[in-house]
Parts: sequence; structure tokens; C-alpha cells
Amino acid sequence: MRFVVLAFVLTSTIVYYAYLGYLLNLPNLGRPVVWQKYCDSHTPDATLDPVNIFVGVLTMDTKFDRRQMIRDTYLMYKPDNVIFKFVLGRPRNDPEVIAKLEEEYHKYGDLMFLDIKENMNEGKTYEYFRYMAETYNTTGLDYVFKADDDSYIRLDRLELDMRNQKRQMLYWGYLVGDTFMGGECYGLSFDLVQWVSTSQTAQKYKSGHEDSQVQKWFKWASIDSSVHYAPRNCYIYDDPESDSVYARPLTADARTIVVHNLKRNDRFMAIHQQLP
Repeated sequence: MRFVVLAFVLTSTIVYYAYLGYLLNLPNLGRPVVWQKYCDSHTPDATLDPVNIFVGVLTMDTKFDRRQMIRDTYLMYKPDNVIFKFVLGRPRNDPEVIAKLEEEYHKYGDLMFLDIKENMNEGKTYEYFRYMAETYNTTGLDYVFKADDDSYIRLDRLELDMRNQKRQMLYWGYLVGDTFMGGECYGLSFDLVQWVSTSQTAQKYKSGHEDSQVQKWFKWASIDSSVHYAPRNCYIYDDPESDSVYARPLTADARTIVVHNLKRNDRFMAIHQQLP
């Protein structure tokens, strides 16, 4: 009988901690906030000093066509003071894929490989920020952005918008449920990137829904109250033809910065052609 009770207690303990880990890694979901409240009354000021930005688009080894589509579309709007890279984990052990990646790397020079197994929610974003803090710490970067490859990003408008933002402790993006910035495109000031790279909290909890996990690092490390949130919900939204709760029509003015959820190539090209 004693062994039965002990086994029950042990099993219950394991189940409890497994469930606790599951809860800790759930995204902080909430209702989409009213985007109109984040529309600026002023227009971007091109006379302000330019800022230095790094944009890393997380992608996978075999997404050759999508990377080329990005090069042929929104990269044409990249200002000189914006550094752009595609961020990948270790490529799969496929000679054909590796050969194509080597050719792509030498032709364009815009691939960044992290020495990790390819993943989405098992620490790739953490390793990306850590790599940035270690590799670009003397380059004068002001901000580092993480974006998805199904996002269409007007890099010129992004840079112009960032000229108005704080240079320290900044967390920029689409605010989801008044908690975290959505993973389609969000940015951190470089001091926060450096903080992530040295934070034991971020390292310990690097796995989980990658976008909401960033805000959890700030909260669990008790620095969230010092982080300046910069919601840009007015200028970031999902494809108007998607069934997403974040979808809405294209804005009539030339202020949109990011259109997300463009998984189909025809929709990606349509946004490139139609976006004011």
C-alpha cells in the first residue's frame, strides 16, 4: 500500500510540474486592442537624424522562393542605414539543399546561420538576439528587429518611424492583448538586446511561443516596468483577405509599415503592387 501511495504522489507531482510548464509557455493571449488608439496625429519627420537598424527575418533553409520574392519586392525600399539578413538555423543534411544555400549565400550575402537546430519556438529568437549582442556590439546599432517571412515590411517607413522613438529600453511592435508584441515584426533597442543576451531568465525560458516569451522575460525578471512599449497597431495588420482577427483593409495613406499573414505568394505580390 505504501508503494501505491508513493507512486501516486510521484505521478501527481510530475503531472503538476508538466502542467505548470505548459501554462508558463502559453502565449499571453487577449483580445486585439483597438488599433485606432495607436494612430499618430503627426506625420513622420524626415529631418530627424537617421537611426541604425538591423532587421532579421527568421526563415527556413528550403524557403528559397520566398527569400527571392522578398529581395525582389520590399528590399528595394531598404535604406542604406538598415542592415537586413535572413536568419536560419543549421541546414538539413541534404546535399542538394546545402549546395543551393551555398550558392545563395555567395550570390547575395544576406544569409545568417545560427549554430542551432532549426526551430520556431524552441529558442531560435533567443539565440538570434544573443548572437546580435555578441557580434554587433561595436557597430552602433540602435535597434534590432525580428520578423517573419510572411510579413511585407516597408523598411523605409520603419526606419523613419524609429527616428521618433526612444533609444533605450524600447519594445516596438503590434501590441497583442495589451501584453506582448506580435511576432510578425517587433523590435528592441540595442540595450535590451544586450540584456537578453546576459539574462538568466531569458536563457532559462528561451523556449515557448517566441513572441509572447519576450515579454515574459521582462516580466519575470522584474524589468517590465522600466521597458518603454511603443505599440504601432495603426501601421501593422494582417492581409485584408485573410480570416485573421488582425486583418483590415489597406490604409489609404502611405503609413502602413507591415502587412502580415501573406503565406501565399500571390497575396505577397498583390500587397507589393497595391500598398500605397
